[in-house]
Amino acid sequence: MTNKRKGSGINSSSRILGDRTFAAISAVEGLKLGKASKERLSALNKSKLTPAQKRAEVLRAYVQPKGR
Repeated sequence: MTNKRKGSGINSSSRILGDRTFAAISAVEGLKLGKASKERLSALNKSKLTPAQKRAEVLRAYVQPKGR
């Protein structure tokens, strides 16, 4: 049985990490964002995109061929 939050597509067992939490977990694992990634995330945070659009932009940055 999934317990969905009212008005949300997220069930109670799902969690979304914020920037600071994700950075802290990544640091413990020895991972660091590169300069381009930090700039991209900063620009996305300043934009008026929906969370889904922001995720799509991040994915697009890693899926597109390097030559484009």
